[in-house]
Amino acid sequence: MLLDGKTCVVTGAASGIGRAAARRFAEAGARVVFADLDEAGAVEAAAAAGQPARAVDVGSEASIRGLVEWVESEVGAIDLFFSNAGIALGGGAEVEDADWDRMWRVNTMAHVWAARHLLPRMVERESGYLVSTASAAGLLMSADSAPYTVTKHAAVAFAEWVAVNYGPTIGVSVLCPQGVNTPMVSGLSDASKRLVSVDGLLEPEDVADGLVAAIGAERFLVLPHPKVAGYEQMKVADRDRWLAAMRSHTS
Repeated sequence: MLLDGKTCVVTGAASGIGRAAARRFAEAGARVVFADLDEAGAVEAAAAAGQPARAVDVGSEASIRGLVEWVESEVGAIDLFFSNAGIALGGGAEVEDADWDRMWRVNTMAHVWAARHLLPRMVERESGYLVSTASAAGLLMSADSAPYTVTKHAAVAFAEWVAVNYGPTIGVSVLCPQGVNTPMVSGLSDASKRLVSVDGLLEPEDVADGLVAAIGAERFLVLPHPKVAGYEQMKVADRDRWLAAMRSHTS
């Protein structure tokens, strides 16, 4: 997948990984729509890159559908959609249903809705690429957040399903970083920051560089922190040992 001349959409593009990735896509020659709930932030980020911006609430299917329709009508047929926006919230079974629902809609259903409204178009054109941001928590877990763990696992599972059922005609990549220096991580408690930063806190620009390379190679799993692959192998090989190791980090 070469980005030069392509039309791309990035959600969560006002800051963090989304902003860095949108800028890298533009530098690679793509026409990029910076989309975010923070419309002013998206406009500012897009203007700096000479690109268009659009407001979107990824927790709403109607808003995602509207974004897709606007881009295809006003900018061009979408070649790549980077479903990146996400939210974090700590806690376990005691978390209120409304918060579980918001996490589910933003972290999981946003990817489903993007695929629902893009796949028919991409299949008809016999080309397209879907990229989603999950998290290393989607392969491992987030020990201090049940909602984040569950919704990110579901995001990875959905990306796998799309790759099996629509690949190789439609490219699919899922980004699973640990700690990245973004507003989301900045808002975590000190204990949570230590957990997500155990293998280093990366800059968004470094993650974006790796993502562009993965898209170019059409690689499904994108691991900015390579050690995550080893952790996942340990988890599969001996789940009891892995669970014990996780307990030791949280005690």
